[in-house]
Amino acid sequence: MDKMNAAELQELFSTNLKNARNRLHFSQMKLAEKANLSVGYICDLESGRRWGTPETFSKLATALDINPFELLLPSSILVSPEAGKQNEIIAKLSDSLCQNVTSTIIKTITDAFLDKHFQ
Repeated sequence: MDKMNAAELQELFSTNLKNARNRLHFSQMKLAEKANLSVGYICDLESGRRWGTPETFSKLATALDINPFELLLPSSILVSPEAGKQNEIIAKLSDSLCQNVTSTIIKTITDAFLDKHFQ
């Protein structure tokens, strides 16, 4: 897989966030309430106007009942939760690997966030 630039990563995040919300039949308002975020912020995240912080990823993942790194998985890896494959794939990952992936994603997000705001 080719490396993604920050804009592509943010677009992937925005798409995955919206798809995860829609899979649960959550409105932006319901997700905002569950994640203790504003509706405007959810809208900005989904439209790609804003980039979430590591804390935001954690809040969203908890509200959506997923791992934070799942918000950044390419669609070719994500599969229909109705088929049960996504949970099966995640279950096969060791706790250590999940922590390493999550740490790497948090670092990538933090670096992209800092690059975007301090250039």
